[in-house]
Amino acid sequence: MKKIILLLILFSIKTTAQTSVLIDKTFIRLKNDKKSFEQFVFYGYCNCTDKFLYTSTYKDNYITSFNHLEPFPRLFESDGIKMFLDNYQKLKNKYFENIQEKYYNGYVIITKCNETYNVKNKDLRKIYNNLISDKNIQKEWIDDYMKDYLDSYFIKIQTE
Repeated sequence: MKKIILLLILFSIKTTAQTSVLIDKTFIRLKNDKKSFEQFVFYGYCNCTDKFLYTSTYKDNYITSFNHLEPFPRLFESDGIKMFLDNYQKLKNKYFENIQEKYYNGYVIITKCNETYNVKNKDLRKIYNNLISDKNIQKEWIDDYMKDYLDSYFIKIQTE
C-alpha cells in the first residue's frame, strides 16, 4: 500500500514538472511570437472601435481566429484579453471622449484607434508581456494546445 502511494506521489511530481517545462517553453515562444502579438494589437484596435463606434468587431474577430485554430485565442480567453485591453483603453479614454465631444466623426476615431493600437507601441508590448506572464492564466493553458503550438503553431482539434 505504501509503495502504491509513493508511486502516485512520484508520478504526480513528474507530471507537474513536465507541465511546468511545457508552460515555460510556451511562454518563451509567445514572448517572441510576432503573429500572436499582432493579434493582440488587432484585438486592441477592435476593442477600441467597439467602445467608440459601438460595433462588435472584437468578439467577431476573436471567434474567427479561435475557429481558425490560432494559438493566441486558444490559450487566452476572450474576457482575459479584453480585461488587459480595457485597462489600457481607460488611460486613453479622455483623448477619445474629447474627439467625440467636439464632433462625432467615425473616420477620426478609426484613425486614432489605429494610431493607438500599433505594433510599434511599446506600451502594448508591455501589456502583452504582462498578459502572457500571468501565472493564473498560465494555469489554464491546456497541455495539448501548448504541444501543438510548440510543434506546429496551429492547434489541432481531436474529433471522435
